[in-house]
This record gives sequence, C-alpha cells and structure tokens, in this order.
Amino acid sequence: MDCVAMKPSRGVLFAVMLFLVVMVSGVCWADEDAPDRKLPQLQPGSWEPLFELGDSIYPSVVISTVTLKTGLWDDHQHLGDPWGMIGIVVRGTAAACPLTVEISGGNFIKPSTFTGILPDKDTVYCVYPLLKYDYEKLLNVQQTVPETISFKVTIGPKTEPEKIVRVQVRPVNECVYSFVDSSGVIHDTSFFFAAYVNENHPIISQIMKEVIAARKIDSFSGYSGGKEEVIAEIEAIWDMLKKKGMHYSTMTASADDDNPYIDSQYVRLLGESINYAQANCVDGSVLMASIFRKIGLDVSLVEIPEHMFIAVNTDSEGEETIFIETTGLAEDTFEEAMDEGYEEFEKSQDKFDSEKEEDQAYNVVNIQNARVMGIIPVKDAFAKN
Repeated sequence: MDCVAMKPSRGVLFAVMLFLVVMVSGVCWADEDAPDRKLPQLQPGSWEPLFELGDSIYPSVVISTVTLKTGLWDDHQHLGDPWGMIGIVVRGTAAACPLTVEISGGNFIKPSTFTGILPDKDTVYCVYPLLKYDYEKLLNVQQTVPETISFKVTIGPKTEPEKIVRVQVRPVNECVYSFVDSSGVIHDTSFFFAAYVNENHPIISQIMKEVIAARKIDSFSGYSGGKEEVIAEIEAIWDMLKKKGMHYSTMTASADDDNPYIDSQYVRLLGESINYAQANCVDGSVLMASIFRKIGLDVSLVEIPEHMFIAVNTDSEGEETIFIETTGLAEDTFEEAMDEGYEEFEKSQDKFDSEKEEDQAYNVVNIQNARVMGIIPVKDAFAKN
C-alpha cells in the first residue's frame, strides 16, 4: 500500500495556497482561437445588456456564489453585485451621473434594482443589480429551458426604452470551471466543483449505514481513531461502492460547447451517480469526497487536464495524505486505486504550484477551504429525505 507523506507546507497549506490562487487568478484553458472579448465603445447616455456567461444562466454559478465572502469584481469600473453575471454596460452623460437599472425575468428572476452613481462621464461601466433569483426553481432545472429577461434603465433624467432578451437556463449539473469575462479577462473557476460535494445529501447517511452493516468496521470515528482506522474506514467505503456496482462512464461534456468563452463540465448529483451506478472521474470524486467530509476527513479534489481524482489527509494535522483514483471502482482494489492516484499526483506534482500559464489546469480544491470561503453544496432537489 503506497501513500505519500506531506508536511503541512506541502499538505494542508499546499491545498490552501492553491485554492486561493484559483480564486483570484485570471487564467484558464479556454479556446485559444476564440476572438478577444472586449467592452463596446459607447456614446454618452447609451447602454447595452451585459452577459458574462453568454446568453445563459447557470444555476450552479448562482448557487455557488450567493454566499461567497470574496467578490470577482473589485475595481471602479464594476458596480453592484460583486459576483454579478447579468447586468448592463453603460456610459453616463456627465460626471456623477445618476443611474437606475431594473432587471426581471419571466420565471427565475424577480424584479431587481440597482440605484447608484456613475462617477466618470468618459468611463464605460459594468453594472450588476443584485438579482433576486428563485433558487428553488433553479435547483429543479435538469435540462435547458428558455427565459425572457427585461432590462429597464434610467440614465440621468432620461428613462430609456425597455429591452427584452431571450436567454437559456442551463441544467443545474453544468459546472463552469473557466470563462472569459466581458472585458477579456480569463478566470479560472474550478473551485465551483466544490459545490457538487454534498456531505449533507441524504444518500450519504444511507451509504454509511450499509458500510457498518457489512461489518468491515464497527463505526466511523474519523481522525479520533488514528491513521490506520482512517484508512480502514476509507477502504470500507470503497468496498461498499464497489459492491453497489459503481462503474466508470466517460466524461460527460457540457451541451454548451459552442461558446468559446466558457469551459463547463456536466456533473451528476450524488443521487444520480448512486441510482444509475455510474460515474465519470468528476462524479466519482465528488461522491467519495462527500462521504469523506461526512465522517470528518479533510479531502481535496485534485484536477489535472481532463481528469480529476481526490486527496485525503489521513491525520488531522495534514502530515500524511493519500491519493485515490476514483475511476477504478469497477475493477481496482483499494490499494490499486491508491497506487494509481499517487502516480497521477507524482507525475504532476511540480505543476500544481507552477506560475506558468500552461500549468493553470492543475488545481487542488480543498473542500474545507471552499466551505470557509462560502461555497455551499448544490442541493439535490429530487433527493428523498
């Protein structure tokens, strides 16, 4: 049985640093052939609707960012919701120009208003009202549906004609892991994958009961039982998922592959993975990470180009970590899965803290850090409590 020992600077702090880098970096692996995005050159008193993620609403992005403690927009040119994805681009008619923006949707957005001042008459501003989404409706979206969005704008004393835009509401399963914003800045948002780790999903408790019933372990004690007990608990979970017939299915790409400014990945919610007994590398990783979080373990999603596996600290100090290749559930023993996970990590180890642009697809997203920063799990609206 192979595992890699990592001191806190290469274990816990390593994951913390990389998570923070992902949060603030302006890099990703978007389509290099895509034309540059840039804000329009507006005349004084003019405006246009603004969509950072194309003419689409991604429920996972809405849910992931609603409680985040840090914002994406933190400069003078972006006003309103610091994680706004829908708004307007506008230029005022004079210095300190008053502005009112109201955005509403037919089904998913209640009337939402921004009232403020455009400081500079020569600056083109991006303005995002704090949108009042119907979160429960968004969580129920399983396939793309249409939405009509209304924009009502008053610039200075003049009320502009209303503009109506038809958009798509994407399935809640689609995770945006990088995008190019309206100014042409590229953002790595792979930390959104943490929203699909759901330690509170009702199916987790059922799996834990089944693991205990199999009598390979007597209880779940997490770190209080020591390293060997932690590994025994992880192996018991592996064996139970294997017994359930979990098998690997190929990566499920997003249907939004025609937008060169967005990279997204379809991620099955936990109930789907268990009920259909299939998971790709991302599905399997978020499933196992959810169970490990439930029993109190410190777990991270390890992302490399077009693949994902997990890292789990076997002690509370983060001095020793094992890596698990989750795609081997159908055929591999637990020891084989650890060997494969370690080999994957070892091959890429130098790339995770690299500042080279070509290495920006290598990320470690620590779930505990994600929770501290405000990323909450995407609720499975169809799960039975």
